Amino acid sequence: MTKKCLGCGSIMQFTDKDEAGYIEEKNYDSATICKRCFRMKYYGEYYDFKRKKDDFIDIVKSVNNTNELVLYVVDLFTLSDNINIINNYLSNDIILVITKRDIMPKSINDEKLKTYIKKLFVHDNLKDIVIISSINNQGFDELKEKIDKYQKSEKVYLVGCTNAGKSTLVNKLVKNYSGKESNITTSLMPATTLNQIKAVLDDKLTLIDTPGLIDETSIINFIDLKTLKAITPKKEINPVTFQLKINKAIELDNLARIEYVKGEKNSFTVYTSNKIKVNQVNINTHKEKYKDNEQYKFDLSGNKDIVINGLGHIKIVKPAIINVYAPKGVSVIERDSLI
Repeated sequence: MTKKCLGCGSIMQFTDKDEAGYIEEKNYDSATICKRCFRMKYYGEYYDFKRKKDDFIDIVKSVNNTNELVLYVVDLFTLSDNINIINNYLSNDIILVITKRDIMPKSINDEKLKTYIKKLFVHDNLKDIVIISSINNQGFDELKEKIDKYQKSEKVYLVGCTNAGKSTLVNKLVKNYSGKESNITTSLMPATTLNQIKAVLDDKLTLIDTPGLIDETSIINFIDLKTLKAITPKKEINPVTFQLKINKAIELDNLARIEYVKGEKNSFTVYTSNKIKVNQVNINTHKEKYKDNEQYKFDLSGNKDIVINGLGHIKIVKPAIINVYAPKGVSVIERDSLI
């Protein structure tokens, strides 16, 4: 009898330990999750099965054929113009779910956030925006009301990029509104979910989690697990503000560097994980550490953010010319100030 791992959605098998869904044959009949999910869930270990980016894209594209309601899950911490990637794959009705509200300062007004996001995210069938925190259980009643309002059948799909918080969101919805526990595996690492996974709340609602789309320009693809744990915020970010004159630079550990090249005395506020060391140095200090990084030059008009995909953003108040150094392949963009 064929069965799926309830943790990652893979077909369970006992013939190849190097492939997804592996479980020892003696445990096959009783097991509900594969060995990989078991080791992640109970020991924090991670095993990567190399899958093609197109494999996950094809799964998301198949959702488009259903015409069902989609929860598009986006991480507030990594918010950028990449949010519109979903337009390449889906024309379904969408509720945009912004996760990880708890890590951004409480002083940010949620309604202003929604207004900002509406300008950033353009989709013909956007029904609503809900901001949530799975840690604080914030926004879930509102989200459940929106699902009930817009769902077309008992099936509702979840899509989004890796590490957006889809599986955590499913687990919380199941716990809040069914009283049951969901076994979907969650971890910091990309591609934890490998196939579609169903989570039944009741006879009126079945949530279907899908593998995360791989954002190849995120820094999470270029760092080890130890660094990933450091850059992933676990609690509210404490912004660090510098009043900079030209020929000064800000370093975010050994991961990125922002050099102030031209402009008057200016305010730079860094929003990144509290575990990342943020220092001010002279522009000629430590330059050799970043010689292999990609260099980006920005001529900013003022009240702009520089977003380093997956690492955080820097708010710059006045007009400025800056150089940004980040690992090759990581997206660095300019946007209107979020805060």
